[in-house]
Amino acid sequence: MNTNSFQIQFAVYRNYNNREDKLLQSSPWETKPNNLRAFMNTINVDGGWANETIEIGLWHANKEHAREPITQVILIGDAHPNSLEDVQKKRSKFGEKYWKKTKFSRPTYYAKELDQLIENHILVHAFYVETRAKEKFKEIANRTVERCEMLDINSTDVGADMLTDLVTEQILNNIGGESKGQELINAYRKKFPKSYTSIK
Repeated sequence: MNTNSFQIQFAVYRNYNNREDKLLQSSPWETKPNNLRAFMNTINVDGGWANETIEIGLWHANKEHAREPITQVILIGDAHPNSLEDVQKKRSKFGEKYWKKTKFSRPTYYAKELDQLIENHILVHAFYVETRAKEKFKEIANRTVERCEMLDINSTDVGADMLTDLVTEQILNNIGGESKGQELINAYRKKFPKSYTSIK
């Protein structure tokens, strides 16, 4: 891929009451927003079950990084990650005999996957859409010293603006590096002032 361009991938994680094909769904890496929108139009909410499989989302990010380096993860959710006990209990719904035949054959835990992302210097920004998720999402973002904020999904303009700013500023930082990154971000912020107030 051209070093002057960037790609985005969307991944959706659910819970262990979904079979392998629905537990994690991901788009191809894309440069065209219409293709990402087309992918999201195929996604339906499904699963629930209290704490969620954030460990699977982070596991996927680590797998993608092993294929080709990534620079950041934007985590969006409405619940805490599964505990170790949750993982074991919820995987028992279909049983380890089932999971052993899938790409999710090995149980994992969000903290383990987060450690690997940190080791590879991958930033993790966490946006919670329900206050019940705030505590753990702050913990996740603080481990990589990145942003954790409430994402207002009921206001398409505000939510979209927040994510646009986050992604754009990280791209500018990557392009500019240590010497020019912050300068580029400051110029962007001056040209496009925030249209929202952050809720931390």
